[in-house]
Amino acid sequence: MSRATSLSSLSRACKRYGPGRLPKADHRAIGAGYAGASAAVAIATVFAFGMFGLSQYGPSLETWAIAPFWGFSALVAIPLVLTTAFLAGALTWQVVPASIPYAGAVAGLLATILTYLASLAVVFAILVGVAAADGTASISAALTEAGVLTAFIGIFAVVLTAWFTLPLGCVSGAIYERARDAAPESQ
Repeated sequence: MSRATSLSSLSRACKRYGPGRLPKADHRAIGAGYAGASAAVAIATVFAFGMFGLSQYGPSLETWAIAPFWGFSALVAIPLVLTTAFLAGALTWQVVPASIPYAGAVAGLLATILTYLASLAVVFAILVGVAAADGTASISAALTEAGVLTAFIGIFAVVLTAWFTLPLGCVSGAIYERARDAAPESQ
């Protein structure tokens, strides 16, 4: 089966069974938001269960002792990732014109990067709020502490997942654009 046939099959399946059936999915940006959110949730879920599986059935190295923590963190982060991926997808598809070559792949890559940045911005805001609510530290100390912890989370998130999410963002974007092109009634 050729790559084009595979993409066509995937795009038909997404249109028939996926987020293409949700309200306003026929609008390019809203549909892209749905597609990005569903891809992000799928990635986070697969990553979480992969970490749990790795801790149980992977190599018996002390390095993997923290894998359940990352798996649990991915599950807890799903609502945040779902929301930011939807917004990133919708925003990106508003900005990236459909006329550029490989528009879906480019927009998918940009939406994935924006999802990381937006998620970390929300994490930073939550950590600042928690530190400020504690009341024991000054605002500059709270900002510094939240910044360091957010950077730590961001570095690990990127190292552990970007190798998979960035290419998958490109593929998901290409599939979404292919599904849109195949359905002229949704233009």
